[in-house]
Amino acid sequence: MNHAAVDVVFRQRDAWNRGDREGYLRECAPDIVYVSSGGVAFGRDALRKTFAEAYPDPLSMGTLTLEVLRVSIAPTQVSLVLRWQVHRAEAPVGGVALVIVQETGGLWVVTHDATVANRE
Repeated sequence: MNHAAVDVVFRQRDAWNRGDREGYLRECAPDIVYVSSGGVAFGRDALRKTFAEAYPDPLSMGTLTLEVLRVSIAPTQVSLVLRWQVHRAEAPVGGVALVIVQETGGLWVVTHDATVANRE
């Protein structure tokens, strides 16, 4: 699927795979809402802290793969249902996510990310 909003999540994946947390976060709105089993992070700074605690270095970040399961497109908002997997030596993790990407000022940014990890 070719759409600028879909490109955003793949740029995030590419940044993640370079160990570039800041590159990943640049694709997020400053007021992003991130929901996971660990709780809720309101804003890019809170998400930065959440990721730094969960993935303290590039090795722990592993390699992220994404599969787009569904895309719903509105004029200024796109929602994506994704399957994700972080491949790493210590303990691979994966699950699903609902990501909302919104067009703001000519740029597409992630405004909401609800991520669920599979239970082992």
